[in-house]
Amino acid sequence: MKPDTSDVRKPARRRRGILSKMAQGRNIFAELGRRHVWRAAVLYAGAVWALSQGISQLTPALNLPDYATRWFLIAAAIGFPFWLVFAWYYEFTPQGLQREAAITEDTPNRHSVARKLDFAIIGVLMVAVALLASGYFIHRNAPAAEAAAKPFNPPADTLVVLPFANESGDPKQQYFSDGITEELTNALGQNTALRVIAWDTASHYRDRTQSATSIGKALDVANVLTGKILRQGDAVRVIVELVNARTGYQVWSNHYDDSLANVFQVQDKISAAIAQALQVKFASLGAAPTVNPQAHDLVLRARALTDKSRTAGPIEQARKLYEQAIALDPDYADAHAGLARVWYILTEFSTLPLKDGLPRVREEANKALALDPRNVEALLQRANADGDEGRRAEARAGYERALAIDPSNSAAHMDYGNALPLQPGLAQYLEAVQFDPDNATAQNNVVVAELDLGEYAQALAPVQAMMRLDPASPDNALGLALVDSLLHRNADAVKAFDDAKPDTALARALIAAGRLTYQSVLDPRLRTQALAAVDALRRRTDLDPTSVADVIQLEMALGQHSTALDLLPKYCAAEPVGCNDLGLNPVYLPLRGEPRFEALVKQYDTISKPPASDSAVPASSSL
Repeated sequence: MKPDTSDVRKPARRRRGILSKMAQGRNIFAELGRRHVWRAAVLYAGAVWALSQGISQLTPALNLPDYATRWFLIAAAIGFPFWLVFAWYYEFTPQGLQREAAITEDTPNRHSVARKLDFAIIGVLMVAVALLASGYFIHRNAPAAEAAAKPFNPPADTLVVLPFANESGDPKQQYFSDGITEELTNALGQNTALRVIAWDTASHYRDRTQSATSIGKALDVANVLTGKILRQGDAVRVIVELVNARTGYQVWSNHYDDSLANVFQVQDKISAAIAQALQVKFASLGAAPTVNPQAHDLVLRARALTDKSRTAGPIEQARKLYEQAIALDPDYADAHAGLARVWYILTEFSTLPLKDGLPRVREEANKALALDPRNVEALLQRANADGDEGRRAEARAGYERALAIDPSNSAAHMDYGNALPLQPGLAQYLEAVQFDPDNATAQNNVVVAELDLGEYAQALAPVQAMMRLDPASPDNALGLALVDSLLHRNADAVKAFDDAKPDTALARALIAAGRLTYQSVLDPRLRTQALAAVDALRRRTDLDPTSVADVIQLEMALGQHSTALDLLPKYCAAEPVGCNDLGLNPVYLPLRGEPRFEALVKQYDTISKPPASDSAVPASSSL
């Protein structure tokens, strides 16, 4: 019987099949290498990487949408297999692009092409790495490097008055030392030979650990005034020291002992001594008033309440304190001027209608000016009332008078900017930022002017500063989200709310609704939830004018144009200065041409369509 060998031969045939496939695979890989497909793939990936880095870095400068890089990468991924097919069938040769099948086996030419592709790959990868390094290191470190390299050479006439130390040992007396420092800052600001940093910014250095030179560099000032205040009964001791920020050396120092009733005379003595030490002409302010010490103390307490307040409660407390001070000393001009300011603030941060608040503002401002015609606060509040009542020429005259007396007054620069055409107004806002860089309102006015001018990228830095300076304000977070959305940075618009620190129920509701609104732009499934949140806000009875403007912004972002237009007349009536840029403000772009909106533009807009009777027009001062 013949032996069966089928079981022996079958495994041999299977082994030959496997070896054959392995050899075929090696041939395919070898063919891919011979046709330079591997090199073409690496070159393509390197070029895509380099281009994506470049697009990412140029997106803010060119106002490209934030998804530009993502869509480029998607398109590149789609094109990758087509590129590989192209590399399989075609080859770059010294004679140009040719079909691979038409190329004869010419080893030197193929070797030359391989070397060129290798050099191209190396070059593309070097460019990609360079772009990556510049984006993540050079650009991020440039501001710090420039600041470190920039020579410190501030103007000789610049000065900051740092918060005087409270030497009483009682933290509850901080308002007194702060108040005296603020009054001294204002008195020095009325010396036209000096440029004095505003109290709002200087107050942030109360618990300072930096040297005078470090603070001088941060604020770009040549001189730093520090001091200590001790109040004991009816007596006060003030110790002051003037330091040259460039050298760190003391220029002058002294101490003053007097009664609380003569505290303004002490301030005048300090101002005169500083002018002499800096070799500038002292601006005589006239005879210093003698005030009732109790009334003065009440005024200092009221200022401490209004300086940082954004809600009606503390401002109402300040109103009562000013009224008590006036009852004790009816001839105290600063008390009347402070009360005028409080009435004006209440029209912004409470439900007090503007038409009811302005007569009280004007009444108290006029009383203050009858007692002291140089009272800058009273001049500003009366000018604000003039502007809101349509007397723009009178308003400008009031602001100009205030600035002639106190050229360092940042609030005067801001308010004056509201009464000017757009470009001169922006110049005044920037001047206010120079005197008071840590003032969120000054930064806000710069943002609005830049948006009205269409310079969205220019608005990003000041709106980020607003958020850093006052994270508790929902208006600042919404302003940052607005600028991000105008720059097509929709993901960043959502992140704008991450650093918000709302401190009231209304603020928390605004932040929550704002985050939902801008999330719904990215994810339409959230739109219903966002609409409900904004609708709940709109129905609240505690909305102040600023909050109404925030709700309008959210309605516009959600495309609820009709609802937003329903709210706009209420906002404009309560805050006319916030509506004098209606025809330019990008928030209202979708409303242009709508009859109701155009009627509001005609009534309130004094920028895009100035009235024939008054050529100078104000710029908006609120987002």
